[in-house]
Amino acid sequence: MSEDTLNSKDWQYFQKLSELKNFSDTARHFGVSQPTITYSLKRLEEDYGMQLVERKSYANSLRLTYAGNQLLKHINRILREEYLAKSDLSRLKERKIKMGFPPIITNYLLPNIFDELKENNFLKEIDQVVDGSKELLAELKNGRLDISLLGTTRLPEDAELEYKVIKVHHFNLIASDKRDFGGSIDLNDLLKEEFILTDSNSVHRQVFKRFTDKYNVLPNVIFETSDYHLLLNLVKADKGISFIAETASALEEGIQEVKVNNLTLPPFYILVIYRTNTLKTPAFSKIIDLFSNSCKD
Repeated sequence: MSEDTLNSKDWQYFQKLSELKNFSDTARHFGVSQPTITYSLKRLEEDYGMQLVERKSYANSLRLTYAGNQLLKHINRILREEYLAKSDLSRLKERKIKMGFPPIITNYLLPNIFDELKENNFLKEIDQVVDGSKELLAELKNGRLDISLLGTTRLPEDAELEYKVIKVHHFNLIASDKRDFGGSIDLNDLLKEEFILTDSNSVHRQVFKRFTDKYNVLPNVIFETSDYHLLLNLVKADKGISFIAETASALEEGIQEVKVNNLTLPPFYILVIYRTNTLKTPAFSKIIDLFSNSCKD
C-alpha cells in the first residue's frame, strides 16, 4: 500500500460513510465536497484491490460489501487506537492523571488515603471526574480517563482492561435504627414497606430490580434520588427503607441492616481499574498501589 495515496483521513471518511450510507451526508459532515469522499473511496478500493461498497439505485446511498465490512472492523480499531494515543500523550504532556471517582466509593475510600495522596503531591496531579460507575467505565474505555474507581457486581472480562480488587462488600436492605423488626423478616414482608431508592441508572437500582424480579416481589417505591446522602438521611429519619451497598452505610450511625430470610444477593466489588496499554509511570503505579491498599487492615 503506497503511503502517498492513503492516510487516516481516508479511513475516517470510510468509517463515517459506512455509518451514514450516503456520500452527500458524509461530505457534509466533514465540510468537504462530495467528490472528495468519492475519490477517497476509490483510493481505498484501488489500494486494497477489492470493491468495498455497492451503490444502491436511489438517493446516492450504498451498502458495504463483505470486504467493506471486514475493512471497517480494522479501521474502527485503528482509529480508536489513534484517538487513545493522542489522549494519553496529551495528558502525559500536561502531567495530569485523569481519574474517575464514583461518589459513594470515593466517600468510603478517600479519607483513608487522603494524607498519603497529599504527601505524594497527587492531589494536584489527579484531575477528578465524578460520575456513576457505569459512566466512568465507558469514559475509561473511550480514552477520556486514565484510571477509575469502580463499583460492580461482576469482575470485568475485557482484555483491554486491568484492575485490582480493593474490597468486597455486600448489598443490604437498610432501615432506621428506630424500627424494630423483631429479628429476620420474610420476603413477603417487604410488600408492606415503603422504599426510598437510588435512581434507575445506579448499580444499586439494577441489582434491586434483579432480586425483586427473581423473587417476584413488587416493592412500593415512594421516592428516588441520585443523592445517596439524602437517601441515608431519609432512612435515618424513618421515612422509608432502602437498598444500598454497605460501602455507603458502613460508617453511618442511626441505620440498621434489615435481615431477610432466604435472600441471596451478589457481592459488590470495589475496584481500581485502568486500560491494559496505559503507560504505568511511577506516579500512576503509586496511585494504583495507594488505592489498592486503602482498605488493608
